[in-house]
Amino acid sequence: MCAAAARVAEFDEAVAEHPWFASAVRYCLDAIDGADSLHALELAFALQFLDAVHRNSPEASSLVSTLGSRIPADGLVHVDGGAEGEFMRPLDFSPLPGGPTRALFDAAVIDSELSALAARQNDDGGWAVDFDSYSPAAALEWRGHATVQAVWLLKRNGVI
Repeated sequence: MCAAAARVAEFDEAVAEHPWFASAVRYCLDAIDGADSLHALELAFALQFLDAVHRNSPEASSLVSTLGSRIPADGLVHVDGGAEGEFMRPLDFSPLPGGPTRALFDAAVIDSELSALAARQNDDGGWAVDFDSYSPAAALEWRGHATVQAVWLLKRNGVI
């Protein structure tokens, strides 16, 4: 939520100056700084948050470096408690070019991930998810989200 607000705050002065925003950013920065361990999902969301606030929060870059040391060079972090073979991937940690999280990965790793993402498009134009859903309806809903997310990532990264 706070990362989304930070992205909006870049364009909306009312959000940037709202008292909630500054305290929420501070709370998140302190929580990330004080975290001894993070689940793969928490790690991804923390890094996405740091990318969103790095322009106005000088400590974001050092926190990115600290968290980045928890990610192997290939960028694959297993999701504990997830499906067999479920991983957070480099584009989960650093979806957008231009932020400090991109420095965590070799350009070849990002290029490979973008190519692999494009290749996972199904014949019907959509993308499937790599995690278990609790029902066929939930799987279909997540498939829609995965498709929009894939197109957004490919577009924002200049692939399409």
